Amino acid sequence: MLSAHITSFLNLISAQLDETSRGIRSDHHFHNVQCGIANILSLLEYDNAVDQKADQLSRTASRYITCHDVISSKSCDGNITEDADRLHAAHEAFAGFRFAVVQSKPNARVRTLGLS
Repeated sequence: MLSAHITSFLNLISAQLDETSRGIRSDHHFHNVQCGIANILSLLEYDNAVDQKADQLSRTASRYITCHDVISSKSCDGNITEDADRLHAAHEAFAGFRFAVVQSKPNARVRTLGLS
């Protein structure tokens, strides 16, 4: 079961992808994704699988968020299709990260701070 803090950070990451897909432009979206990932990782015991999924999410979210603004200003169907593919990849990476997080164990910091 996920702690409320980890769930909040997952919701933050998801919201950044959703806001970008709805055309809400912010220079902070990718930063917020990075912070959400970092905060989640700081609450878990190290696990290579979680770390790999975090890297994958970071890369795909970066590609989607940074390319979306350029693509959304153009009306070329090919670009829109590519943008949709990047969004799908980001959502898949997020789902993989979330699954890995659910399977992981909280670290001593969670117990010390009483976050579990």
